[in-house]
Amino acid sequence: MYQQFCGIDVSKDSFDITLLESSGEVKLQEKLSMDIEGFNALLKHLSSYSKEELLVSMEATGIYHLPLLSFLLEHSFKSVVINPILIKSFIGSTTLRKTKNDKKDATSIALFSLKSYQSLHLATTDAIENIRPLIRERESLSKEVARLKTEIKANLTQLFPELLKNTNIFTKSILNLLLQAPSRKAIRNLKKQKIQKLLDSTSGNKVRISAGEILFLAKNSIAVSDKYLEKVLTSKIRRLITVQDELSFLDEELQNSLEDTDINDDIEILQSIPGIGTVTSKNFMVEVSSVDKFKSVKQLCAFIGIDPSVRQSGTSVNYRGKISKRGNANLRRTIWQMATGVIRSCEKFKAYYDKKRSEGKKFKQAVIAVANKLLKTIFVLLKNKTKFDENLVCGVSK
Repeated sequence: MYQQFCGIDVSKDSFDITLLESSGEVKLQEKLSMDIEGFNALLKHLSSYSKEELLVSMEATGIYHLPLLSFLLEHSFKSVVINPILIKSFIGSTTLRKTKNDKKDATSIALFSLKSYQSLHLATTDAIENIRPLIRERESLSKEVARLKTEIKANLTQLFPELLKNTNIFTKSILNLLLQAPSRKAIRNLKKQKIQKLLDSTSGNKVRISAGEILFLAKNSIAVSDKYLEKVLTSKIRRLITVQDELSFLDEELQNSLEDTDINDDIEILQSIPGIGTVTSKNFMVEVSSVDKFKSVKQLCAFIGIDPSVRQSGTSVNYRGKISKRGNANLRRTIWQMATGVIRSCEKFKAYYDKKRSEGKKFKQAVIAVANKLLKTIFVLLKNKTKFDENLVCGVSK
């Protein structure tokens, strides 16, 4: 049973603390610097209390709270990270005033933890949580790769559209060729032997199109000539190659990191579902870490933020609007990717999607319905440690 509650409001350069007794009495309020001196000052304040009876709480602030959280966990303090939306709602339920400052926010966090500690999950330093920055950086790089590929296609549509139509331009061989000759005009000025040499100078899968065919396309191309656009294209190709190399490096680091965790069995269970691949299964498990911390699939949906928002006025019937979007944004992107994957690859989920569309649901609404159904299936599979059986999909029928 906790006897003291420490609320911390974190900003970029400082943090405010409020220490409450279980009676609600304020024992300490202070602003400290976000550096080792401030951390040590906090440690000195907290050292006079039993670690078993003290709960330290802070809002999630993106990245700013992470050094302080890590410091507290290293010193074995029981700590929780609270969704800012919960604190905002709590403040709104206790006062009508709109005044806001860091000291009051720290007090509100402490009061919230005092009243709600039984429903809060303690933060941990387990390996899965440590891997999350890798997962999120990988996702960021994946988006960068997709963006660069789209822009490269747009450039090549002007400089050599025929090449774009007749081969995969993102093989190493074609990218190497375009670095040296980034337009139909530049390629037309090369001899067939030179083009073939550029195509053969990279390792990996060889392109099916021949040097002669590329030269023929260049001589009959309708492309524009723009030397500045050529420079833009080669710049984007160099960046694409660099980002792809970083992506490969992160994939290797992630694989090595996952070997030190106990979630590989859960990842294998997820991959038994048709349409869920290596990347999305890893992303999901690293963000969730374990479904055992959720009492129901509804809690998991709320954690992700795909639970429906509910409105009620007096005795009127509840109105279920759009999804709340109040949970983990990274997981929402992942479950969307997983849902679209199972729609393409699993007959039962495709039938469920078609059923929702026939009922008048728009595309996004139907995919969200599949995502919720998929989460129910995932929840049951991971709880029971069993692999996917299409005949046992939760509540899905043709």
